Amino acid sequence: MAGDGPDLFPRRRGGLPGARCHRGPRTRTGTLIGLGVGPGESGTPASGAVDRLAAAEVVFVPGDTEATVLFYAEAWRVERIDGSDAAAAARRVADWFAAHPGGTAVFATAGDPGDSRPFAVAARGLGRAVRVQRLPGVTIVPPRRLPLA
Repeated sequence: MAGDGPDLFPRRRGGLPGARCHRGPRTRTGTLIGLGVGPGESGTPASGAVDRLAAAEVVFVPGDTEATVLFYAEAWRVERIDGSDAAAAARRVADWFAAHPGGTAVFATAGDPGDSRPFAVAARGLGRAVRVQRLPGVTIVPPRRLPLA
């Protein structure tokens, strides 16, 4: 009975006596990362971009960036999307996150991801269920085509 002994587990301020904390099922937040692909200024990729490509479970690419991304990511992780249909690309990304909660995906775009309509529509469509990161500018560049001397 209450008051018969020491209060080993004091009630937290504001809580009801005997009330329990009911948590819903744990939701794992995934991450969508926008990376820009293009010629770049320095001719070398940003190290953070290469690390993010390596850590991603899947890389979504419109057709025009696929060749460059395939230099940095294995082909089995690269999924081609239709860059001209932003709504279809957003659905594909949302479907992937629904099947892989807590997963990490990269969305590679031609140029700055902030200027990419498919990336913006996909990011907005995911809402708060997925964390969205964007590396501004062109961060992935094609490999040099010069022979090694």
